[in-house]
Amino acid sequence: MKIKKSSVFGVFGALYLCFFLIFTFLAFQPQTVEANTNLILEIPKISLTSPIRSLEISDENTLTSPERIAGVYHANQNHDFIIGHSTTIFQNLNKLSIGDTFRFGDQTYQIKTRKIQQKSDINMSKLLAKKSTPTITLMTCHGEKISGHDYTERLILTAELI
Repeated sequence: MKIKKSSVFGVFGALYLCFFLIFTFLAFQPQTVEANTNLILEIPKISLTSPIRSLEISDENTLTSPERIAGVYHANQNHDFIIGHSTTIFQNLNKLSIGDTFRFGDQTYQIKTRKIQQKSDINMSKLLAKKSTPTITLMTCHGEKISGHDYTERLILTAELI
């Protein structure tokens, strides 16, 4: 049986193209990151809806933000502290202003304070302090990039339950 050279290249070329397209499609799919809570953070003003990962403070008394979603540390009964990277999940957090609202789980919060603070001046004990009313603090990097995901400042938004 004699096979034409052009048909062999056509079959292999078509197979190659199929494999290339399948690989390309699979390789560039958005990655799913599992949250370990059922809580969802919704900030309509910046079109953000995201699951939240529960965080624990390390032995060095630090919190590490997850890569693609926000993380929450339950500081105490009335205070949740949510952090996220400014290059991913919180890329538009700087567009929020005092008075804007967001939902965390089934509760709505209103932003009461907005400040930018030097990273070197951050006092985590003060940021995580007990609050008299249900409060959420949102924090992300801000300012000049130092290295990797690290910046010179932090954007800190404090919101109270309404």
